[in-house]
Amino acid sequence: MMNKNLEPMYVAAWPLFNKYTGARVQTGLPGTWMNAFLPEPKPIEPYSTIEGGLGWWNDTVFGTETPKFHMGGVAVDFRQVSRALRGAVAAVLVIGLLGCGSGGGSDADQTANTASASTPPTPAPAPALSKTQVALDEFWGRYGAKSSFDQDWVDLLTKLLDAEDKVEAEDFKGARVIVDEVIKKYPLMESKQPEFNAWWANYNYVEGRKDLRPHFGEPGMYAHLRMLDDITKMGVSKTLLGKTALRMAVVMPACTDIVPEKGPTLTNERLSPEIEANDFAVLRQSLRLFQSYLLAISGGELRLELKFYKIEKCFQIKPETRYLGGNFNEPLLQLPQGEAEKADMFWLVYPNHYDKGAKISFSSGMSSFYNTDKPVFMCDDDWITKKRPEQGSGGTRTEVERRMYLPEWFQHEFFHHLFRSWPEFGLEKTSHQWNDKSTWPTDFTGQVEEDYYAEALSKRLYKATPSIAQKLQRATK
Repeated sequence: MMNKNLEPMYVAAWPLFNKYTGARVQTGLPGTWMNAFLPEPKPIEPYSTIEGGLGWWNDTVFGTETPKFHMGGVAVDFRQVSRALRGAVAAVLVIGLLGCGSGGGSDADQTANTASASTPPTPAPAPALSKTQVALDEFWGRYGAKSSFDQDWVDLLTKLLDAEDKVEAEDFKGARVIVDEVIKKYPLMESKQPEFNAWWANYNYVEGRKDLRPHFGEPGMYAHLRMLDDITKMGVSKTLLGKTALRMAVVMPACTDIVPEKGPTLTNERLSPEIEANDFAVLRQSLRLFQSYLLAISGGELRLELKFYKIEKCFQIKPETRYLGGNFNEPLLQLPQGEAEKADMFWLVYPNHYDKGAKISFSSGMSSFYNTDKPVFMCDDDWITKKRPEQGSGGTRTEVERRMYLPEWFQHEFFHHLFRSWPEFGLEKTSHQWNDKSTWPTDFTGQVEEDYYAEALSKRLYKATPSIAQKLQRATK
């Protein structure tokens, strides 16, 4: 029925896609149609409806994975369509519809319509906060307040997250503008480390509160910038189509037992419920920037696709090995038949017993799947959901901390795989050789491992044969 009092109306909104598809797809969620009520014979030939609803439209200028409101007038039999009516035009059409009953009905009806038409419209609600703004509000609240942090640090964090959002929306030019602004204000570490800059300042502490410490890695946020720098350079220079799927199997044992050489066995530690919540949201947050990074450094060829597997079985952890029983292949071999062969890489996430009294710092790392060179990234569930004492205070990781730190971790482990894939370049003759500046190739500039990775890409790996895209595809089915 017609809402003659112009009362606010509400509709549920939800994303249909993990990533915005651009103008290739158009679809709508439930919306509202307003129809004119006219006496017979009709005094005019009106627009038949004014339609407004949430969705993804081909002509949306600033599209995102979240649906946007679109309003338009539609003529009889769709002979005419007036798209994206806004402001006064939309108000006039609404008022016109309300007044179309003036040729019939009672004087009371006409008075009511006139009053409705002259009533100021209900103010539009404040725009919904973006996912990133919600995450930032959670972060500021966790560590006291936004004002608790150095303003340069706040500026750096918000700009990097803004650039990440633009990359996610495939606005590479907009993201590049932000990256250039950041580099101008907070220069990259070129031939020598500056005496002071935002990367090495002690900004991981809340001002005056060393007991409140977020964890962004070290140097904080620098890896994020270097990855965004590589992503946007490639995104601006060429179209990143992601024509080929690079499959990552995310494998999660449901349960682990700790069996030490001495002492009691700790049994039946279950996978943290947070790992699976909201369609594995914390895992997707951890991989968000890394997915864009893989797409870019593969020359726009590879699209990282995730498939999640929970293995309903208990596996043993031997504390002496610090890894999952010293045999991380065992859970991967429990995948449904053929699934391991379809994967190009794996991420193994297993339950930790730390909260039950097993004071063990389990290792995160990277190795290879059974008799192959497919990389296996591995960590326990606490690595994603919590912070260890040496990683800062606050207990659980916030979304902002996950999005800033976990891509750095993935990049670190991933380059172990890249460097072993091209041994002829000698970029890791000894483990973690980038930590020893004397081992750097003479044509490399920079100071820290993130600089080393960027130099390796631009001066070695982009020119390698086979290409990065070809080398990373390891699926056998």
